This record gives sequence, structure tokens and C-alpha cells, in this order.
Amino acid sequence: MRIVVTGGTGFIGTSLVKALLERGDEITILSRSAHPPREPNLKVHYATWNPDDEKSLIREINAVEGVINLAGEPLVKKRWTPQQKEKILKSRVNATQIVARSIREAVQRPRVLINASAVGYYGSHESEPLAEESRSGNDFLSDTCKAWEAHAVRVEDFNVRVIRLRIGIVLARGGGALSMMLPPFKMGLGGWLGGGHQWMSWIHLYDLVRLIVFCLEHESARGAINAVSPQAVTNKAFSMVLAQVLRRPCLMPVPAFVLKILLGEMAQVLLTGQRVVPKKAQELGFSFRYPDIRSAFENILK
Repeated sequence: MRIVVTGGTGFIGTSLVKALLERGDEITILSRSAHPPREPNLKVHYATWNPDDEKSLIREINAVEGVINLAGEPLVKKRWTPQQKEKILKSRVNATQIVARSIREAVQRPRVLINASAVGYYGSHESEPLAEESRSGNDFLSDTCKAWEAHAVRVEDFNVRVIRLRIGIVLARGGGALSMMLPPFKMGLGGWLGGGHQWMSWIHLYDLVRLIVFCLEHESARGAINAVSPQAVTNKAFSMVLAQVLRRPCLMPVPAFVLKILLGEMAQVLLTGQRVVPKKAQELGFSFRYPDIRSAFENILK
């Protein structure tokens, strides 16, 4: 297939592009500053775009078979100041709006759009298992996800199959949430957050990439799909297993008030969490290579 990937040079996008090339796909990577590598691949084209320019169009979308939109400011990169919240919201909504408009204006439209979203869509529901049909939340992250997805859904009016991929915490070496967790745990200073009872919905990067490719290939994949492992864990269990795999202690929690001082409003996301289940992915026949947290950590860290 010929595929356009926004955010193709990021944490998820880099691994995804590699997997797509192994399939034999031809890729156009869109980023703010698209610089080809020193050893170029003839099946990869790099193009620049400005997701802040709401009126722009992505010409490269014309006559491709698929679009994968991973663009957006990282959620846990910085403290959630009003300015950072606005950046998080606009980076996702604007990018998806531009992608949707470009698909609408294309002479030959793609067959499929896979648009990244997040499990933050559901808000906090304590221990309630959350499938794709579960109600949304009403906090900042929920509102961001709803606005984000709304633009992607509009593309369905143009006979394009749309997947809204609600992604959990992505685990892998060299980036994402784990890159921030590992240093204190390696020093023997790791611990669970607050009471540790909040649920964490996670997915191994390898399985996330496989699920995206699965959605490309299967016509029955459409609508909201939860990109999480089938075995969510509490924050305390997550922390204990991480410490065990690293052979380090995990003895003391990080008090909730400390997180609130350090992270502000973002701390509430870490202290509540969601227990999300991949109902639709499993119904479609997708199988996870790393369904449990111990096998995931052992693969990543050993």
C-alpha cells in the first residue's frame, strides 16, 4: 500500500514505519522538519507540514490507500499549565482537522484513515471495565479526545473507513512513559503512585504496531478500537512487577500531594486511571504477543 503517516518520526511512528516497510509498503512521512536519513530508503518519502496552519492541505494524501495520523503534543511531557493544555488540545485537533480536510479535497481519496486517540476518552470510572461503547468522561483529557475524534469521524461521509484508535500507556525502550519511570526504579527509589489502586491500561509497542497493521488489513476494523493489552493492572501491581524484573526494591509510595505539587492537574490522570479492555480488537481476532505486564517488561528490559 501507499501510506501517509503523520508523526512518523516519533516514538510510535518510527517503529510503525519500520514495520510497514517490512510489509513492502511505500511511505510518505509528514513532520514539521522532515529531514531524510543519511541512508535514504527509496520507499520512504519525507515531506514537511505545519499542523498549526488550520487552512493548509496535505497534497501527499491524494491517491494513497491509507493515512495514519499520529500527530500530537505528548501528554506527559510537561506540567499542564493553561498554555500546555492549549498546546495539547490544538496539536491534536488541528492536525486531525487538516487531515480530514485534505482527504475531503483529494481527487482520489484513501480507503482508510487510522486516527490515534487515547484511553483518556473515558475519564475516571474507578474499577469499571471500559469497552469501546462505554460512556466518555468530562475532564480535560476526555474533552480533548472527543474533539480529536469528532474531526476524524467526519471523513466517513466520504466513504473512507475510519478507525479511532484509543491508545493506552505504550511501553518500550527509549521513549514513552517508561523512559520517565525507569531512572528512579533503577536507583532503587521506585514506588507506586498515591494509593496504587488506580488501574493502568497499557500496551507493548510491538503489539500496538501489530494492531495498527491489523486495522489496515482488515475491512471489518472500523470505529473506536481500544489499543490496550487484555490485562490491565493496578498501579501498585505495575510498579511491583517492574521492580521485580529490574531486581530492585519497591517499598514506598509517592504521596499524592507530591505528585500534585510537581505535576499540577496532570497528577489527577495518574492518580485515577482507567480499566480499559480491548473488546473489539479481540472480537476481530487480534491476538496479543504480550498480554500480561510481566512478559512485556521481561521482553523490554531483558
